[in-house]
Amino acid sequence: MSRRAGYAESWDLTYLVEQLRELIGHDLRLDEVLAEELEDVLGSLVQRNQRLRVLQRMVNAERAPDDLAALRGALEDMDRELLTRLPALLERLRLALP
Repeated sequence: MSRRAGYAESWDLTYLVEQLRELIGHDLRLDEVLAEELEDVLGSLVQRNQRLRVLQRMVNAERAPDDLAALRGALEDMDRELLTRLPALLERLRLALP
């Protein structure tokens, strides 16, 4: 990611996503609520990845600073939400390990 984008990916979020990746590689006992929560978080991560790609394309195309700021703000909001949601989800997934 270019420094011009002004967006720095959170190492804390990266660490939590790596933990999630490790946990979903196991045979988990998921109830319906936990499965839905996991699906929702995974959907948010996919959406976040798509926004990161759009931001990179916009930076490379040297788009207007206002456009970049809006997308950067949306990414930062999404990161904050994921940083709030992931720790509890990870704990619940650990409890679902056989």
